[in-house]
Amino acid sequence: MIVDAHLHLFPPAFASRRGRLLEQEPYFATLFADPRSPLAAAEQLVEILDADGIDVALACGFPWRDAGRAREHNDYLLECARLWPGRIVALAAVDPLSPGCAREAERALAAGAAGLGEIGAYHDDLGNPAVLEPLVGLAGLCAEAGRPLLLHTNEPLGHRYPGKSPMTLGGLARLLERCPDTRFQLAHLGGGIFFFAWLRRGMHRLLHNCIADTAAQPFLYRPRVLRYLLESGVPLCLGTDWPLLRLDRYRKEFALAGLDAGSLQGLLGDTAASFWGLQQPARAGVAPG
Repeated sequence: MIVDAHLHLFPPAFASRRGRLLEQEPYFATLFADPRSPLAAAEQLVEILDADGIDVALACGFPWRDAGRAREHNDYLLECARLWPGRIVALAAVDPLSPGCAREAERALAAGAAGLGEIGAYHDDLGNPAVLEPLVGLAGLCAEAGRPLLLHTNEPLGHRYPGKSPMTLGGLARLLERCPDTRFQLAHLGGGIFFFAWLRRGMHRLLHNCIADTAAQPFLYRPRVLRYLLESGVPLCLGTDWPLLRLDRYRKEFALAGLDAGSLQGLLGDTAASFWGLQQPARAGVAPG
């Protein structure tokens, strides 16, 4: 089974509101100012899944500052999961700086979201108390519900790009220390925090409930990093960040990394399936009536 554990869907109506969203939503303006950045819908996704041989997709929400938009987006993803059961798995998202974010997260989890994600604070460090405290609350909701949280992370060094937050690894570590019972999928190879598991005593304890995904890896890290992480026991799962990239780009990276068959099997599906509790779905190219 092949699982794409990190991709993005938007309600079709949001594309027609793009100009207003850019004006009113700070995170959206950060990530989608370029008009070439697509807002993909479920029907497009299912065609891609069929073409690329992907069995299950975890569809992320977006951290809207406006509570009504967050609810509309989360409800759309829940409906997609109902229409394509087992094929599209809905994650719910909220902005940790939005008043009432915990209420919406709790509502979406109760309505059937498999977890929260992609949760991010794109303009702040995760260790900033104004961000850290609501994130701890959201992580606690996930722990109580027995569901994971997909967290946006990024490397603190290197070139700037849309969506690169000013996070620090120290801020991420403080969040993980506060949430030992929450299972985290750390996006974009965890921003490099797993590298410190090689260097620092105690880091394995901090990361014991964490996996990392490969979202945007071809733009960020050399292929050999994947092999080093897997050989050191870091649980990695495929995340394409679609519509940013498709699976074939990652397969090229995996080949350059020289991954063996066992590592590939875990990376392409087994790790995510175990972490998220996924089952092999029946294939279907169109939504049932």
